[in-house]
Amino acid sequence: MPCTARPGPRSLLRPRCLTSNQTRIIRRQFARSQHTATDIYNAPVKANRSSLRSIAASLFFFGTGWALNEHFKFISFASPQALNDLTFTPFALKNKETVSSTSAIFTLSQSHIPPGTFDNWWKKGVWSIEIKQPQLQIARAYTPLPPLDGSDPDALRLLVRREQRGEVSGYIHRRPLGADIEVRGPAVEYELPEHVDQVVFLAGGTGVAPAIQIAHAMGDKARIAVLWASRSREDCLGGQSDDPITPAWYASFARLFTNAQHPSATHSSEKSLIVKQLDALKHANKALSVDYFVDEESTYITPQNVRNAIAPASSQPTTSGQGKKIILVSGPEGFINYWAGPKQWLNGREVQGPLGGALAHMDLKGWQVVKL
Repeated sequence: MPCTARPGPRSLLRPRCLTSNQTRIIRRQFARSQHTATDIYNAPVKANRSSLRSIAASLFFFGTGWALNEHFKFISFASPQALNDLTFTPFALKNKETVSSTSAIFTLSQSHIPPGTFDNWWKKGVWSIEIKQPQLQIARAYTPLPPLDGSDPDALRLLVRREQRGEVSGYIHRRPLGADIEVRGPAVEYELPEHVDQVVFLAGGTGVAPAIQIAHAMGDKARIAVLWASRSREDCLGGQSDDPITPAWYASFARLFTNAQHPSATHSSEKSLIVKQLDALKHANKALSVDYFVDEESTYITPQNVRNAIAPASSQPTTSGQGKKIILVSGPEGFINYWAGPKQWLNGREVQGPLGGALAHMDLKGWQVVKL
């Protein structure tokens, strides 16, 4: 029922009571006016604030990313073709030369690499590069062979044996010519001292690659003896030892009851690529000697062979001005452990560890032993 004011002078001051319908209409109009005012006066402010926030967030993340990259080098803003020791960069597989049924020399090159990139590395001693298997995301280190006369000095030549369970070696052997192989490095494994008089290198299998690096780096500055142990003759085909090697007694005894010819008796005119490179180094350094030991011929490196290699230097009188005498051991883990004892892990790094193995029982006074 409508509300009416009583007659009297104050009735003019009292508002007339509205119906519920009118009240709803007034409230709706008031809400619309408030919403329109908010849109008109506040919308541009909200838009400006949103833009400022976006700009501020972009600057923050860009600055943070730049600072982290400068400190940790997560992202490389340099050329993706630049060879470095932090990230992997593609090299093209240009050539594959068979050494034996299980090993080959792979040549990797890159058109963007600066000339002379590896010139100083060949003078350091033993250095390596890493190759990545992209499917398994694992990497292995390989020791490059020095360049041959007339070959590309900026190419990487790698002696790789295809191991039965070698994920990276199998991957390299399966790559077709022209395919990319990702490389990281280089990294120094052993740096030669400034003055060296004599080096004896015990090499097992593809561990001969660091021996070739040492012989190349030293030139004719020191007397070098390489004792190389191989599984089969095909690995060192045509290689003739400078010091005649006698097979083990049981091999000679066994041949008395068989007509089979000893493999060493077959002198092949062919030479493997590794033997050819060793011969070239011997031609440049007359003080370099190489002895070949082959498992299938029952010839093995013995402590007496090592004594013979170090005898000329150890018989000379020691003087304060004399250079260092170094024995380096390189090859499969079992080979290194047998001759010099295992390496050890310390604070997350692999270190030399104490001298063990067969060399620990020899008189090596004045000699330094290095496990590669």
